[in-house]
Amino acid sequence: MRLTIRCGLIKLTQRKQQLLDREYANLQIVLQGGNAPLYSAHKQQALRFYKKIKKGVQYPLSLRNDLINVQKSKSFYFLRIPVAGQRGGIKVPFKPHRPIPVDAKLCESKLFKRKGKFIANLVYEIPTKLKTHFSSVLAIDMGERTPATAVLLWEGQVMKPMFLGREIRGIRRHHAWLRKRLQERKLLKVVKRIGARERIRVNDILHCVSRHLVDAAVASNSCIALGNLRGIRKGARGRGKRFNRIVSSMPFYKLRSMIEYKAGLLGIPVVAVDERMTSRTCHACGLEGQRKSQGCFVCSNCGQYNADLNGAINIGKRLLPYMDGSGATCGLALNRPDEHPSDGTPEAAPIRTW
Repeated sequence: MRLTIRCGLIKLTQRKQQLLDREYANLQIVLQGGNAPLYSAHKQQALRFYKKIKKGVQYPLSLRNDLINVQKSKSFYFLRIPVAGQRGGIKVPFKPHRPIPVDAKLCESKLFKRKGKFIANLVYEIPTKLKTHFSSVLAIDMGERTPATAVLLWEGQVMKPMFLGREIRGIRRHHAWLRKRLQERKLLKVVKRIGARERIRVNDILHCVSRHLVDAAVASNSCIALGNLRGIRKGARGRGKRFNRIVSSMPFYKLRSMIEYKAGLLGIPVVAVDERMTSRTCHACGLEGQRKSQGCFVCSNCGQYNADLNGAINIGKRLLPYMDGSGATCGLALNRPDEHPSDGTPEAAPIRTW
């Protein structure tokens, strides 16, 4: 697993601040086609990664892992950064947003400058061992109204349904309305500022949701099944400006990434399951039903059911055939036959007991 730790550089002397400012400014000059003294490795990495250079954009310094190191003292962590004109580089104190793992390997990292302050994103590679035996499956359906609808499938029973992150929809809609009004008044600087505020609020909720889900998986000894939503934005094209905005603002990938890295650190596998037809198939009888509304699924056999919860149960049931009788997970076969019969209706996989 790779873990990025955000670190703020603190208590810089005037000399170290000047050296970092000069190195960062010279990188921007070189990327824009100018000539300025720059540490050779920084120039090589920049030309390697940044193929398209945009005017007015500030690019971070790429710190090669063989040229930097991290040391810990009684009070601070120290990071050695190579700079042009300074033999051996400079050692700067920093404060990480979380403790640095002891057995982790430092990889290539980035150094940013935000509002006059330097921030280092240190990337660590952490050895992890995934568990192989579980008592249940925690299935998660991601949607627009409810970002994460989760349910526990345990011993043939559907337990502990969870509807998390519903407040994100209100935040997105409020900021969309606010942006429209501000753009009409040509207040572009204010639009940029509230955009950052919206992103911070949404990310905070996503972190809380992902932490709650991973904690639930740990408490119930479950593996996690997620719906694979790849290509959903492409499928939403041509359905109107408002619908495109709603789909494009849904934080599917970000939430999935948060769940994957938090679960991976604890040895819990996250399996992406094909989500095709899960929202239109009854989890109880397997017949195709209708979405009466965004949150209501109707089956002619079984009646009404919460649409997101129905999708989450179907996602979990699709993972169950790949678990053996002892609860051990098996890899999905690359040449497995199509799960969907010719009539387009997926076969209803019964909830297994183990």
